[in-house]
Amino acid sequence: TDAFRIQSDVVSADADSAEKYIGIDRAKEIALNHAGVTSDDVRFSKAKLENDDRTPEYEIEFYYGVVEYDYIIDAENGEVLEFSSEHD
Repeated sequence: TDAFRIQSDVVSADADSAEKYIGIDRAKEIALNHAGVTSDDVRFSKAKLENDDRTPEYEIEFYYGVVEYDYIIDAENGEVLEFSSEHD
């Protein structure tokens, strides 16, 4: 069992908008590929769709060992908009 519950709130319930989005699983895959790690090696602490600004984006946060990775992924095209990593 996972020690963390993954937060996966969908802010917009608009079905037409949701169909344009890459999806939370694809956003996680993009972040993992960018970091060069696999899902077997990490522990996700956040994965959610944010629609605060005009650009819908996924906030992805995970741990690989003692390193915390934070990603902002464009929800429509999968582009990595921001990323950072730091030792916890």
